[in-house]
Amino acid sequence: MRLVLLFVLAFLPVIRSSLALQNPFQESFENDFSIESIPNSFLPNWYGNEVRSTSSRIFQSSSLGIGESKCLAIQPISTFDGEVIVRLIPSDYLDPKVQFWAKSIKNGLGTRAAQVFISWAENLEGNFENRVQVGNENEFFNEDQEFKKFTFEVPENLQGKTEVYLKFEIEYGEGSGSCSRFLMDDFFFGDVVEDITPPRVSMVRGYDSNQIEIAFSEPIDPVFSQIQLNYKLDQNEPLEAKLEEDSLVYLTFEEELQIGESYELEVRQIPDMEGNFLMDTTLTFEFSDPTNIQWKELVINEIMPAPKAENDLPNVEYIELFHAGEYPLRLGGMTLANSRNEAVLPEYWLAPGDFLILTSENSGNEMEVYGNVLGPDSWPTLLNSGDQISIKNDQGELVDQIDYSTATWGGSEWSGGGYSLELENPFLQCDQSDSLLPSIDPSRGTPGKINSVFDETPDLEAPQLIQYEFGETGNLILTFSESLQEVGLNDSFQFSPFLGIDSVWLIRNQISFSFQEGFPENELVKLSISDLLDCSGNSIATTEVEIIRPSEAKIGEVMINEVLFNPKSGSPKFVELVNATDKYLGIKNWNLANWDDLGEVNQVRGLSESSLILPPKGYLAITTDASREKMDYPKSIDGDFHEIASLPSYPISGGTVVLMQGASIAETFTYSEDLHHPLLQDTKGVSLERVSLDSSADWIPNWHSASESEGFATPGRKNSQVIQNELVGNIIQISPEAFDPEGSNGQTFTTISYELDQAGWIGSFRIYDLAGRMVSSLSENDLLATRGLYTWTGTDQNGKLVRSGYYVLLVELFNLEGEKISIKKTIVVAQRL
Repeated sequence: MRLVLLFVLAFLPVIRSSLALQNPFQESFENDFSIESIPNSFLPNWYGNEVRSTSSRIFQSSSLGIGESKCLAIQPISTFDGEVIVRLIPSDYLDPKVQFWAKSIKNGLGTRAAQVFISWAENLEGNFENRVQVGNENEFFNEDQEFKKFTFEVPENLQGKTEVYLKFEIEYGEGSGSCSRFLMDDFFFGDVVEDITPPRVSMVRGYDSNQIEIAFSEPIDPVFSQIQLNYKLDQNEPLEAKLEEDSLVYLTFEEELQIGESYELEVRQIPDMEGNFLMDTTLTFEFSDPTNIQWKELVINEIMPAPKAENDLPNVEYIELFHAGEYPLRLGGMTLANSRNEAVLPEYWLAPGDFLILTSENSGNEMEVYGNVLGPDSWPTLLNSGDQISIKNDQGELVDQIDYSTATWGGSEWSGGGYSLELENPFLQCDQSDSLLPSIDPSRGTPGKINSVFDETPDLEAPQLIQYEFGETGNLILTFSESLQEVGLNDSFQFSPFLGIDSVWLIRNQISFSFQEGFPENELVKLSISDLLDCSGNSIATTEVEIIRPSEAKIGEVMINEVLFNPKSGSPKFVELVNATDKYLGIKNWNLANWDDLGEVNQVRGLSESSLILPPKGYLAITTDASREKMDYPKSIDGDFHEIASLPSYPISGGTVVLMQGASIAETFTYSEDLHHPLLQDTKGVSLERVSLDSSADWIPNWHSASESEGFATPGRKNSQVIQNELVGNIIQISPEAFDPEGSNGQTFTTISYELDQAGWIGSFRIYDLAGRMVSSLSENDLLATRGLYTWTGTDQNGKLVRSGYYVLLVELFNLEGEKISIKKTIVVAQRL
C-alpha cells in the first residue's frame, strides 16, 4: 500500500494559483458591527443599505463563518435586496485582486437562490459599472453549502486609482418561497502571489453517536480525503471516510463515542486541489452528539396559536424554539406534535443560544424577516381553545412539552387578541406550562428574539412537601410547593417498612407512586425524601414524613360533635366532627348541609377536594376562619381545624346540621337556643357539645352548653361535656355524683346513664329532695333503648335553680312481662366546687 501511495503522489498535478498575499487589505468581520447604514459605515471602509442587530437584512453572524467564526450575512427577501460597498485603494498595489470566501445557507423551504453581483465606482454615491455576477444564477442556491473562494480583478480603468468602491448586490432570486442567506468571510484585496498554502483543519465536531465531521479550510482532494488510513481517533481507524461538499469529511466508527470525553484526532496526507499537502495534524476535541438531544436542551419558548390579521405580526401560527444547551444540535428527524398531528423536522443545525421559528411551509416567507425559519412538510395546526405541543428527538424521547388552554392567557381580551404565549425563563428544567404568559410586546409576540416577559430572577428557595393523598386507584400522590425536575426521581424516596414500587411519575409539582402490592391501609409508613431538585436546581432538605393510608369513612364512624351557631360578634361559626373509631378515616368526599323549608337537603358544602384525614378518636372543627377561632378560644390553639370557603346557613334562631357521606345522609342534629343550659344569661359565643357518641345526635339530652372553664367552646379538641358510657355492668350510673350548676370548674350538669339487658323496658326518671318532694321529672314512662342517658342541670320543673344539698334519683322500670325494678341514687348539688 505504501508504494501505491507514493506512485499517486508522484503523478499528482501541481496547480498553482492565488493565495499568498502581501500587505493586503483584509476583513475577517470579527469586530462588532455598528448599526449604521449608508452613508455611514458599519465597519471602517464598509457600508450597507440596511444594517441590523437582528438576524435580518445585513447583519453580523456570530458563528457561521469559516471555522465557526463571525462573518457578514445578508438575507434578501421579496421587499429587500442587500447592497454592501467597500472602499479600496488600488494605488497601493502593483496588480491588485479581490478575493473572498462565500456560501449560502438554507433559509426556510423556498427554492430561490440569492443572486450576487459586483460592480465598481470611483465614489460612494457614484455610477457603478462593470457589473458581473459572482458564479452563476444557482451558485448560491437555498441550501447549506461550504465556503468557496472567489477572485476578481480590478477593471483596467480603475487600476492605480487612489480610491475606488466595490459594490456587492445580493438580490432576491427567481423561484418560489424563501430565498437563501448569503454569507461572506475573509475578504482580501491586494497583490496576489503563488498559492503554496496547504489546507488546514478548521473544525471538528460530533455528527452522530459514532460519527464526527471534519471541516477543512478549502476544497480538498476527493481521493486522498476518503482513505481511512489518513485518519485516527485515539489510534482507531474509522470504518468509513466520506467527502461531502468539497471540504467536509465524515468519519464513521464501529463503536459509539462517549459524550463529554476528549478524543485525539490525527489527520495526515490530505492535499488541497492545488497539490498542497496538509501538515500532519493532531488535535484534541470534546465529543458531543448533536442528535442526542436531551430533556430541555431545546425549549418550546413561544407559541402563537391564534394570530390575528390586523396585528403587526404576520397572520400565521408559529412555534419558537430556543437552544438552551451547550453544544450545537442537529434537528433533522425530530418530531413536532400537538394533540392531533405530528411532523418531522428537516435537517438543520442550531447553535447554542439561538432561536428557531417553526411555521408552516407556506408561511415561511412571511416569518423569515424575524430570524431563522424552518418549515416541516406538514404543519400540526394549533388549537385556539387549548392544546399540548411536544418535541421529541429522533429516538422518540421527549425533549419538551407545553400545555395551554384559553385560561392560560388570563382573559378573553388576551386569548382573542392575537397574543403569543411566552416563557419567562427557558433555562428552567421543568414542565413550564404553568409559567406561560401572554406577550407584552407591542407587536403581541417576539418571534426570533428574547421574550418580552423574560425574567431570570434567581429562585433560591428549595421545594417543600405540602401534602400527601391517595388517588382513587390507591396510588400515593405527593404535592410539593413548586414544580420539580425528573433528575434522580427514582432514587429520592425510601419507605420504611419497605414497599415495592411499581412505577413513579411526575406531573409538574406532583409525584405519584403505584405499588406492587398496594399501600397498606391504616398502617404507619415512614417516607424519607432527599435530593429532589426544583426547576432552578435547588435541592429539597431531607424530609421525613409519616404516611397513613386511611380507611374510607363509613356512616356511623364520623359524627357531629360540637356546633357553634351563635358566634361572638364578627367571628365565624363552626361544626366539629369526631372520629368514633380507632382507625384513620378519609373524609375527602364528605359534606355539610342544612334543610330547606320543605325538609330537603340544601346548601351542600364539600369538605375538601383533596385528602382530608381524621385520626383515631380525633376531632376536626370545620370553619371559615381557623385563625379567628383560635383567637376566640385560645385553649384550642393546638386544636385541629379545617377551613372551607363557606358553611351552610345555620341561623341563630335554630336549624339543622346535616352531615353527609357523598349524597347519603350520615347524621343530623336539630339545634336551638333551648338546648343551652337554662342558667346561661348570654349564649353568644357558647357552643353546644355532644355528651355521648353512644347516644343519637337527635336525642336532646345528649347536647349541653360547653363549660365556662374551657372557654365556652372546645373546637378541634375533646369536649368539656363528655361521658364515656362505660357502665361496667351497672344498670344506672351518675357522672358526676356532685356538681355545681353555676360553678366555674367542672360540669354544670350531671349525666344519668343506663344500660339494660334487653330492649322493651319502660322507665321513669325523677329527682326528689330529702323531704320526698319531686323536684324534676326527667322522663315519664319512656320506652327505653338498651343504652341511653338523661341529664339534669340542677333546676326544678319551672327552670329555677334548686338549693344546694342532697337529692335522690328514683328510677322505676317495668316491662310487659310484669318485671319491675326500682333504683335509688344520691346526687349532690353543690356550690362553687
